[in-house]
Amino acid sequence: MARKLKGRQLTGKGLKGALQKHQIIENDKAKHSKTLVTEQQRQKDKAASMKSGGKQKKSSKNQNVQKKAFIPFEPKDTVLLVGEGDFTFARSLITQSYIEPENLIATSFDSHQELIDKYPDVQAVLDELKDYGVTVLHEIDCTKLPASLNLTKKQRTPLFRPAKRLNYIMFNFPHTGRGMKDMDRNVRDHQKLVLSYFENCKELFKIVNADMVPSSKQDFSGYDSLANNENSKQKIILSLFEGEPYISWGVKALARNVGYRVERSGAMDWTAFEGYHHKRTNGIRDTTKPAAERDARIYVFDKSLSKEEYEKLATKKKAKADDSDSE
Repeated sequence: MARKLKGRQLTGKGLKGALQKHQIIENDKAKHSKTLVTEQQRQKDKAASMKSGGKQKKSSKNQNVQKKAFIPFEPKDTVLLVGEGDFTFARSLITQSYIEPENLIATSFDSHQELIDKYPDVQAVLDELKDYGVTVLHEIDCTKLPASLNLTKKQRTPLFRPAKRLNYIMFNFPHTGRGMKDMDRNVRDHQKLVLSYFENCKELFKIVNADMVPSSKQDFSGYDSLANNENSKQKIILSLFEGEPYISWGVKALARNVGYRVERSGAMDWTAFEGYHHKRTNGIRDTTKPAAERDARIYVFDKSLSKEEYEKLATKKKAKADDSDSE
C-alpha cells in the first residue's frame, strides 16, 4: 500500500484525475479572489473610517469653537435685576464681564436682614458687588417697581448716575415662595406674578426713559437729553425652567397682554454663569434636583410693533443696507 505524502493533494488517474485537478485549481482561484476582495474592502473601510473620523473630529472642534452661551445683553447695556436671592447671579455677570458694574442695579425682594437669615454667605457677595461699583437695593417688589424704587412721573430720580436709559429688566425663575399642592391655584398665582411683573416693567420704562430736556436746560434731577440715544432698547427678560408647571403659565400670552412679544430666546448655559447658585425663594435649602441638571430657558421680550412701526423699521433697515452697498 502506497504511503500518503504529507501536504500533497492526491488525484486519480485519467479523466477523473484531470477533473479533480481542474477542480482543485478553480477552488484555489476562488479562495484567492475572495481573499483579495475582502482585503480591498477592508482597506476601503479603514480609509473611509479615518476620513469620516477626521471630519467628525474637525466638525466637533468647530462646533465647540462656535458654541456660545446665550447672553441677552451687551456690556454697555443697562440692566435692572429683580428678585435676586443670594446675589450670586449678579456677581457672575460682573466677574464674567457680561455687564459693566456701573450699568447694573441688583435688587432683592427681601430686606437685608432677611437675606442674612436666609443665606449665611450673602454678605460677602454684597460687599464684593459694592466694591465693584454695582448698585445694590433691597425690598424691591417686582409687582410694585416704581413705588419700590421711589419713582413717580411727577418726581423722577435717575436710577443710574450719571443718568442713563434703562435697557433691560431681568427676573430669574420667578416664584411666589409658597408651596401649593393645588396645581391650578399654583399656576394662577404665578400667572398673576408674571403678568404684574410685565406691567410694572412697562410702567418703569415709561418713567425712567421718558423724553429728557436738552442738556442746556438740565433740571435739578440731573437728567441729560438722551432722547436720541441710539441705545433705545427697552426689553424684559424672564428665565424659566422647561416643562410643567412652567409651560402652563403661558408667559408668551401674558406678555402679549401688555403689548410685548418674544423677540428671542436661548437655552440657559449654567456653566456660563460661574458661581451662580440657584436657591429656593423661601430659604437656603436647594431644590429637589440641582438647578444645573435642569433645562432652563432665557426669554427676551420686546414691544410689539404696530404695522406702521414695522414698515418704518423695515424702510430704515433697507436704507441702511443700500447705503452700505453704495459705500
